[in-house]
Amino acid sequence: MPFIKVGDLRLHYLTAGDPESPPLLIISGLTDTTAKCDWQLPALAEDFYVITYDNRSAGLSDHPDETYTLADMADDAAHLLSALGIDSANVFGFSMGGMIALHLVLRHPERVKRLILGCTSGGGRLAIPPDAPVIESLVNPVSSGDRYDDFINGMWVSISDSFCESNPDTVEQLAQLAANNPQTPEGYTSQMQAILNHDMADRLGEIRVPVMVLHGDSDRLMPPENGRLLAANISGARLILYPGAGHMFFIEQSARVNRDIRDFFAER
Repeated sequence: MPFIKVGDLRLHYLTAGDPESPPLLIISGLTDTTAKCDWQLPALAEDFYVITYDNRSAGLSDHPDETYTLADMADDAAHLLSALGIDSANVFGFSMGGMIALHLVLRHPERVKRLILGCTSGGGRLAIPPDAPVIESLVNPVSSGDRYDDFINGMWVSISDSFCESNPDTVEQLAQLAANNPQTPEGYTSQMQAILNHDMADRLGEIRVPVMVLHGDSDRLMPPENGRLLAANISGARLILYPGAGHMFFIEQSARVNRDIRDFFAER
């Protein structure tokens, strides 16, 4: 399993596709591991050299003792690209990964060719919070000791009801990922603290690369108004809303999403 060192941390990463193809970095969300990108990697690797990784405090990557910010996590992404000899890449970040991607493009603008922001927010004055029951599920997540059951009981937050009903095999796959997720409670808390301090609302006008915003219009965790506000405050940004899709729109409607990602990153 490939790792890179970032200071005292080891980060686990994966690649797929031809290294001579245009690079595409995928940054995943809260608690996620590289496995959460399984719905994108095979399809996108046909046209791109796809790189993804476990954020610090998740998956096989190290969990630092000290607190950190999303800016620190964006620096991790920049270090990963450097370690792979990649000067700049197309970037797709979803959920917390979209927040990290915003920090990446503003801290390291030379690293990002084109940017896709999925089910995320600019934070600060542009952040539209979810309903109270969703907030409660984030602050005090169900923790019975059985991560499989906890996922099943909490999936209403991130997956649309219609998808759950009609795609039991995918739900089972996601539940197994949750059951095998090695993240510690301390790692979850550290990532949540980084998210709570996210505020790029007044810097979105500084972004100079082409941007597309993707969002499920039935997202309970990150209400779709976040995506609308994000697109409205980034010059030239496009917005695509996926009807009926929840927070995991990139899994629920993966074929369409992968086509939209491919088309956008293939533009010149």
